[in-house]
Amino acid sequence: MGRGAATLLAAVAAAVTLPLLALGLSLPWWLALALALAVFGGVWLVLKPSGDPGPGLTDEAVLDARSATAQGLLLEATTAMDRLRKVRREIQDPPMRAEIAHLLEVGDKVVREVREDPSRAMAVRRLLTFYLPNAASVADGWRTLEARSVPSTARMTQTREVMGGLSQAFAKYADDVAEPELQTLDLDLKVLKDALKADLSNTP
Repeated sequence: MGRGAATLLAAVAAAVTLPLLALGLSLPWWLALALALAVFGGVWLVLKPSGDPGPGLTDEAVLDARSATAQGLLLEATTAMDRLRKVRREIQDPPMRAEIAHLLEVGDKVVREVREDPSRAMAVRRLLTFYLPNAASVADGWRTLEARSVPSTARMTQTREVMGGLSQAFAKYADDVAEPELQTLDLDLKVLKDALKADLSNTP
Protein backbone atom coordinates (compact mmCIF):
# COMPACT_ATOMS: atom_id res chain seq x y z
CA MET A 1 0.00 0.00 0.00
CA GLY A 2 1.30 3.46 -0.89
CA ARG A 3 2.19 6.08 1.69
CA GLY A 4 -0.71 8.35 0.70
CA ALA A 5 -3.27 5.56 0.98
CA ALA A 6 -1.91 4.52 4.38
CA THR A 7 -2.11 8.11 5.62
CA LEU A 8 -5.66 8.51 4.28
CA LEU A 9 -6.91 5.33 5.95
CA ALA A 10 -5.21 6.24 9.22
CA ALA A 11 -6.79 9.70 9.13
CA VAL A 12 -10.22 8.20 8.46
CA ALA A 13 -9.79 5.80 11.39
CA ALA A 14 -8.80 8.68 13.68
CA ALA A 15 -11.68 10.84 12.44
CA VAL A 16 -14.16 8.06 13.19
CA THR A 17 -12.62 7.33 16.58
CA LEU A 18 -12.66 10.93 17.87
CA PRO A 19 -16.46 11.54 17.89
CA LEU A 20 -17.09 7.94 18.95
CA LEU A 21 -14.99 8.39 22.07
CA ALA A 22 -16.02 11.98 22.83
CA LEU A 23 -19.73 11.75 22.07
CA GLY A 24 -20.46 8.06 22.29
CA LEU A 25 -18.45 7.32 25.43
CA SER A 26 -18.55 10.89 26.83
CA LEU A 27 -14.78 11.04 27.26
CA PRO A 28 -13.15 14.49 27.65
CA TRP A 29 -12.19 15.96 24.28
CA TRP A 30 -8.49 16.07 25.12
CA LEU A 31 -8.47 12.38 26.03
CA ALA A 32 -10.52 11.45 22.97
CA LEU A 33 -8.11 13.45 20.80
CA ALA A 34 -5.07 11.73 22.33
CA LEU A 35 -6.60 8.29 21.74
CA ALA A 36 -7.60 9.22 18.18
CA LEU A 37 -4.01 10.27 17.49
CA ALA A 38 -2.83 6.94 18.88
CA VAL A 39 -5.23 5.16 16.52
CA PHE A 40 -3.89 7.23 13.64
CA GLY A 41 -0.30 6.30 14.47
CA GLY A 42 -1.13 2.62 14.96
CA VAL A 43 -3.06 2.27 11.71
CA TRP A 44 -0.42 4.18 9.79
CA LEU A 45 2.40 2.00 11.14
CA VAL A 46 0.50 -1.15 10.19
CA LEU A 47 -0.29 0.04 6.66
CA LYS A 48 2.86 2.01 5.83
CA PRO A 49 5.00 0.85 2.89
CA SER A 50 7.84 -1.29 4.20
CA GLY A 51 10.44 0.12 1.83
CA ASP A 52 10.08 3.80 2.78
CA PRO A 53 13.08 5.47 4.46
CA GLY A 54 12.68 6.18 8.15
CA PRO A 55 13.51 9.91 8.41
CA GLY A 56 11.19 10.92 5.58
CA LEU A 57 8.38 8.92 7.07
CA THR A 58 8.98 10.44 10.46
CA ASP A 59 8.72 13.96 9.04
CA GLU A 60 5.54 13.14 7.17
CA ALA A 61 4.04 11.38 10.18
CA VAL A 62 4.73 14.45 12.32
CA LEU A 63 3.02 16.70 9.79
CA ASP A 64 0.05 14.34 9.57
CA ALA A 65 -0.24 14.13 13.36
CA ARG A 66 -0.06 17.92 13.62
CA SER A 67 -2.82 18.26 11.06
CA ALA A 68 -4.96 15.67 12.88
CA THR A 69 -4.43 17.51 16.17
CA ALA A 70 -5.47 20.80 14.59
CA GLN A 71 -8.60 19.19 13.14
CA GLY A 72 -9.59 17.85 16.55
CA LEU A 73 -9.09 21.24 18.18
CA LEU A 74 -11.03 22.96 15.41
CA LEU A 75 -13.89 20.50 15.79
CA GLU A 76 -14.26 21.37 19.47
CA ALA A 77 -13.93 25.10 18.77
CA THR A 78 -16.51 25.00 15.97
CA THR A 79 -18.98 23.21 18.21
CA ALA A 80 -18.54 25.88 20.89
CA MET A 81 -18.94 28.70 18.37
CA ASP A 82 -22.14 27.18 17.03
CA ARG A 83 -23.49 27.14 20.60
CA LEU A 84 -22.41 30.75 21.05
CA ARG A 85 -24.15 31.85 17.84
CA LYS A 86 -27.35 30.07 18.83
CA VAL A 87 -27.40 31.63 22.30
CA ARG A 88 -26.65 35.10 20.94
CA ARG A 89 -29.76 35.00 18.77
CA GLU A 90 -31.87 34.42 21.90
CA ILE A 91 -30.30 37.13 24.09
CA GLN A 92 -32.20 40.40 24.40
CA ASP A 93 -29.57 42.68 25.95
CA PRO A 94 -27.84 44.71 23.17
CA PRO A 95 -24.47 45.19 24.96
CA MET A 96 -24.24 41.46 25.69
CA ARG A 97 -25.15 40.62 22.10
CA ALA A 98 -22.41 42.99 20.92
CA GLU A 99 -19.89 41.39 23.32
CA ILE A 100 -20.71 37.93 22.00
CA ALA A 101 -20.52 39.16 18.40
CA HIS A 102 -17.00 40.39 19.11
CA LEU A 103 -15.99 37.02 20.58
CA LEU A 104 -17.38 35.26 17.52
CA GLU A 105 -15.52 37.60 15.19
CA VAL A 106 -12.20 36.91 16.92
CA GLY A 107 -12.95 33.19 17.16
CA ASP A 108 -13.73 33.01 13.44
CA LYS A 109 -10.43 34.74 12.64
CA VAL A 110 -8.40 32.33 14.77
CA VAL A 111 -10.19 29.25 13.41
CA ARG A 112 -9.66 30.45 9.84
CA GLU A 113 -5.94 30.97 10.38
CA VAL A 114 -5.51 27.58 12.06
CA ARG A 115 -7.29 25.92 9.14
CA GLU A 116 -4.88 27.63 6.76
CA ASP A 117 -1.84 26.65 8.84
CA PRO A 118 -2.36 23.74 11.29
CA SER A 119 1.03 24.43 12.90
CA ARG A 120 -0.60 27.41 14.65
CA ALA A 121 -3.05 25.21 16.55
CA MET A 122 -0.96 24.61 19.67
CA ALA A 123 -0.36 28.34 20.18
CA VAL A 124 -4.11 28.90 20.56
CA ARG A 125 -5.13 25.52 21.98
CA ARG A 126 -6.39 27.04 25.23
CA LEU A 127 -8.64 29.43 23.33
CA LEU A 128 -10.08 26.65 21.18
CA THR A 129 -10.67 24.09 23.92
CA PHE A 130 -11.18 26.17 27.09
CA TYR A 131 -12.18 29.78 26.53
CA LEU A 132 -14.58 29.22 23.61
CA PRO A 133 -16.62 26.45 25.33
CA ASN A 134 -16.73 28.46 28.55
CA ALA A 135 -17.77 31.60 26.69
CA ALA A 136 -20.71 29.61 25.30
CA SER A 137 -21.59 28.42 28.82
CA VAL A 138 -21.46 31.96 30.24
CA ALA A 139 -23.62 33.27 27.40
CA ASP A 140 -26.09 30.47 28.07
CA GLY A 141 -26.12 31.48 31.73
CA TRP A 142 -26.92 35.07 30.76
CA ARG A 143 -29.84 33.86 28.66
CA THR A 144 -31.11 31.96 31.71
CA LEU A 145 -30.82 35.09 33.84
CA GLU A 146 -32.81 37.10 31.30
CA ALA A 147 -35.58 34.51 31.38
CA ARG A 148 -36.16 35.01 35.11
CA SER A 149 -38.88 37.42 36.21
CA VAL A 150 -36.43 39.11 38.61
CA PRO A 151 -32.85 38.53 37.39
CA SER A 152 -30.06 38.64 39.96
CA THR A 153 -28.32 42.01 39.58
CA ALA A 154 -25.14 40.69 41.18
CA ARG A 155 -24.99 37.72 38.82
CA MET A 156 -25.63 39.89 35.78
CA THR A 157 -22.84 42.27 36.83
CA GLN A 158 -20.45 39.38 37.37
CA THR A 159 -21.38 37.87 34.00
CA ARG A 160 -20.66 41.15 32.23
CA GLU A 161 -17.26 41.34 33.97
CA VAL A 162 -16.38 37.79 32.93
CA MET A 163 -17.41 38.49 29.35
CA GLY A 164 -15.15 41.54 29.36
CA GLY A 165 -12.28 39.37 30.58
CA LEU A 166 -13.00 36.84 27.86
CA SER A 167 -12.77 39.60 25.26
CA GLN A 168 -9.27 40.40 26.51
CA ALA A 169 -8.26 36.74 26.46
CA PHE A 170 -9.62 36.31 22.93
CA ALA A 171 -7.64 39.36 21.78
CA LYS A 172 -4.46 37.91 23.29
CA TYR A 173 -4.86 34.61 21.49
CA ALA A 174 -5.71 36.40 18.24
CA ASP A 175 -2.26 37.99 18.56
CA ASP A 176 -0.64 34.66 19.48
CA VAL A 177 -1.91 32.98 16.31
CA ALA A 178 0.10 35.54 14.29
CA GLU A 179 3.28 34.95 16.34
CA PRO A 180 5.07 32.87 13.63
CA GLU A 181 4.85 35.80 11.20
CA LEU A 182 6.12 38.19 13.86
CA GLN A 183 9.06 35.92 14.61
CA THR A 184 9.85 35.81 10.89
CA LEU A 185 9.58 39.61 10.76
CA ASP A 186 11.99 39.95 13.69
CA LEU A 187 14.49 37.69 11.93
CA ASP A 188 14.12 39.55 8.62
CA LEU A 189 14.60 42.90 10.33
CA LYS A 190 17.73 41.68 12.11
CA VAL A 191 19.22 40.27 8.90
CA LEU A 192 18.44 43.45 6.98
CA LYS A 193 19.80 45.72 9.73
CA ASP A 194 23.04 43.71 9.85
CA ALA A 195 23.33 43.77 6.04
CA LEU A 196 22.66 47.52 5.86
CA LYS A 197 25.14 48.20 8.64
CA ALA A 198 27.84 46.15 6.90
CA ASP A 199 27.20 47.66 3.47
CA LEU A 200 26.95 51.26 4.64
CA SER A 201 30.04 50.99 6.82
CA ASN A 202 32.03 49.87 3.75
CA THR A 203 30.79 52.73 1.60
CA PRO A 204 33.71 55.05 0.60
